[in-house]
Order: sequence, then structure tokens, then C-alpha cells
Amino acid sequence: MENVLTYIIKNEHSDKYKLFKEFCILKEKGLRKEAFKSLNTFINDLKKWDANAQKEFACWLFDVFENTEEIHHVLVHPLEENLLKPLLNQWMISTPKDSRPFRWHGLFLNTEYRIKYLKIAIEIGRDKEQNALLQLIELYFYSLWYSFHHISEDFYLGDINEDKSLIVQIEDLISKVDNEQFKKNLNDNLIYYKNLLSDWIDFKKVESEGFVQWCADNGKEYSWTEAYYYEKD
Repeated sequence: MENVLTYIIKNEHSDKYKLFKEFCILKEKGLRKEAFKSLNTFINDLKKWDANAQKEFACWLFDVFENTEEIHHVLVHPLEENLLKPLLNQWMISTPKDSRPFRWHGLFLNTEYRIKYLKIAIEIGRDKEQNALLQLIELYFYSLWYSFHHISEDFYLGDINEDKSLIVQIEDLISKVDNEQFKKNLNDNLIYYKNLLSDWIDFKKVESEGFVQWCADNGKEYSWTEAYYYEKD
């Protein structure tokens, strides 16, 4: 994907937002102080526009974010806190059946309610909300990774019942993914965590330490059991 600054500078639609485009041009040149001056002026001007015009800008910008990379160059704190968050918050209240503000809030903005917003977007938009689906799956997988990332040292940092529930939720979300290659990769990852949780449960029934050795002795193949065999030899 194209760099967000390059895309906006070349995009003819950005001519409608001259001060915002100026911010991007100055930002690309490394002129931070001048760039933020243009941005702050743009934000103050846009707040005076009517709600539909503000939404039109948000729709364009978030569409850009969904199709470019390195968006942190544009999604800076003043833009997020002084314009985009208030705009999306009001949008979610005024049009609660529109999945877009929930999706964009969950995908791009700093919030402790990221999972909540993504789930609402999916509930409203269902299978059409593919980006929200994939992001929610990624967040759930991160939770599983955190539970197990010290498992080779006999430290399981999760809760078995919560992780079982998480696996079921991920399975349901994966079934809604359109891209077959994505779906296959996600299912492969899910099988890994299913097996790992099952093996940990079986291990804890008979042992209190030595999970790596138990896996090796019982033919449970993980990358860290291969390392165990190498060190053992």
C-alpha cells in the first residue's frame, strides 16, 4: 500500500481541503511547526462547517486510512482529539445504526473501548465489516498470545475458561471472513492455540513443571520443543 502522505498529496479530492493538504505537504518536508499550524487552522475552520460537510471529510479521510500505510504521519494527536473523536462520538449517538463510526473508532483511534466498538460495527454491518472482523480477531489472538508467551517456562498467564471462550469467539468470527487465504491462515493459528491449551490442561493433570519436556516426550510438536531436543542433544 502507498504511504498516506504521498497518497493525500497526489489525491485530487484533497484539493477540497487545502489547509489539510498543506499540513501533509509540510509534514512530508519535515516542517513540523508549520505543518501543525496549518492543521490547527484547518481543524478550527472545519468545526464551523455543517455536520454533513464534516462527515464527508471524515468519510474521505478514514477511507484513505483504510487503503494506505504509515497513517501515524497524519493521524496526529490534535487531529484525533480535537476533531475526529468528537465527530465520531456525535455520529455514533445521532446515527447508531451506521457501522462506520464504530468501525473507524475501533480501527484507528486510541480508546479503551476498541473491542466494544469493533463488536458493535460487526453487529450492525455483519459480514460487510471485514476490516473490523479481522482487527477483532487480531486483538483476540493477541490475548491468547499473551496467555501463552511464557508457557515454555511453565508460566500460563491466562484463565482457562476465558481462553476457551475466546477460542470459540474467534472460531465464529473466522467463519465470517470472506478471503479464503486469510481464513485458512487464521484457522491454522487457531488450531495452534486450541492444541496448546488442550496440551496444557492435560499436562497440569499429571505434572506441575516441565511442560516443554512433557510436550517433547508426548510427541507434541511446537517450535520450543524443537529447541529442547536440540539443547538436549
